[in-house]
Amino acid sequence: MVKLFHKPSAEHGGMVTGTKVRLIIDHSEIDGSISAGSECVINAIIHFPTRYRLQDDDDNIWTVPIHSVELVTAEASEVVEEENGEAGQGG
Repeated sequence: MVKLFHKPSAEHGGMVTGTKVRLIIDHSEIDGSISAGSECVINAIIHFPTRYRLQDDDDNIWTVPIHSVELVTAEASEVVEEENGEAGQGG
């Protein structure tokens, strides 16, 4: 199947829509800003240049470069807890 790069896609380079990601740098657009550390879900993948269209918890849409995010995983959460001195403290 040929990808139509003039249209948003649901998969590119192993990333798929619905994947939860965390911003690693602040991002600003005309309608506002979103801070590093914010967690969003990939809504679509835009091409030329490749960017992720993200949706936050307030249903806002943000279009960010692919190098602006990291995957949200259990392992990443453990690293953050260790850095904050919270690992193994159980809530």
